Order: sequence, then structure tokens, then C-alpha cells
Amino acid sequence: MDKAISPTALPTIGQPFAGGFYAGRVYFDGAEHAVIDSGRSFEVDACWWERGGPRPRIRGATSRYDGFANTKAMAAEGSAIAIKVLGANIRGTWGWHIPSIEELQVLRANLLQIEGWGHGPGGRDNHAPERFCLHEYWSSSQKENSATAWCLHMLPWCVPDSNWVSACKGIRPVKVMQIKSGAFVHAPSTDAPPTEADLRGLANQAAVASVIERFVNEDAGKFYGRTDALVAELAAIAGGRT
Repeated sequence: MDKAISPTALPTIGQPFAGGFYAGRVYFDGAEHAVIDSGRSFEVDACWWERGGPRPRIRGATSRYDGFANTKAMAAEGSAIAIKVLGANIRGTWGWHIPSIEELQVLRANLLQIEGWGHGPGGRDNHAPERFCLHEYWSSSQKENSATAWCLHMLPWCVPDSNWVSACKGIRPVKVMQIKSGAFVHAPSTDAPPTEADLRGLANQAAVASVIERFVNEDAGKFYGRTDALVAELAAIAGGRT
């Protein structure tokens, strides 16, 4: 994973960034991360697990958020596609992985709103330059205690599903970059708790009535004197100075 970046360095959704295209943010491990899509040119059709025999249950590949950790765990168990993606150099950059299910949802939720990814105000565009060529894509998130993994149809209305890891689906490499958290910390002066006024002195009804009688003529229904003088005397009563 690359070093942390300032949020001010992030472009708008869909713009070129860090060897791919900026897709949005995902939060995990106490920090926000920028999700970067590799684009159409680097997606492949592959099996999550291509070997014969019992389907694996990889304990280190069950994170719904950290796709890089999942992909490393898959590679350690011998997944060919995980090894391939981890070793990929895309547009001169490294650090790519198979997206977690939540990273994959960032791509679906944000990029499908952009015409360049095949779904815009005019509907589906099969000639969009960065479109998702396949309908269903693998995530690197394996379902806990199961030989299945989470997958997602890249259509605007779809939600995650799961399937046997031996099935072949689309793989769309991504990378994430941690976003510096310091930029979101407000100055202490803006976070100071509001001052609470102590108005217990106004419970002295006799004192309050005495002040108001000097400023208000009930018979005539008129106010006499200066407003600031009335406020000052009531404030003095509230503060217990009379």
C-alpha cells in the first residue's frame, strides 16, 4: 500500500489518478482510503480458486474491507489470480489487488454513474472506454466458514451475492491509498464547548418584579427607560449580584 496522501490531492470521481482512476473512499482500520480502479484494459475473467480438490477456506481472506490483505492471504494459499494481480505493474505503478466486497461496491456505486463506465444519464453504453465488460465480478472477500466468496453484478441496482470459489468471474484490480487523517482535525478553538449561562438568580420573583415595575407601566401598557438598562439589571439579578 502506498504512503498516506492528503485529501486535497484527490481528483473528482472517474479522473486519472495513481496509475488508474479515482473511484471514491472506503473506511477501515481507523482510516479513510482512496479506492483506485485499474480500468477496463486490465480486467480479466478468472476463477477465484482454480485448483482441483477440496475448495479452500482461507481464514485471512474474510475481510469485507481490506482487499489487499485478502489478496495476500489468497496468494499465500496458492491462488493463481491473486499471485498475478499482486505482481501486476499497471501503467508503471504497483500495489494492485483483488478488491474486497466493499471496495467493489465503491466501484459499482460511484463509477456506474459516469458515462465513461457504461452507465450514464442516457442508459447503458457498450462502447464506453472504461466499462465493466462482464456483468459479475469476484471480490477477494471469502464468506466466513464457507468455501464460497462474495461477488457482485456491476449493475446499478445489484447487491452482493456469493458463489463457489471454483467459479470463473470478472476480476477488476484496484489499489487503495490511505488518506491523511490530520487534515480532518479542526482547530481546538472551534471545538470548545459552549458557555452555559447561570440564570438561577431569576428565580427570585420579587426582585425581578421590582425591576420590571420600574420600566413597565401596566396601566398604560408602555415601556419606559432604556432596554440595555433593563437587561443589565436583570443580568445582575441572574448573577446573584443584587
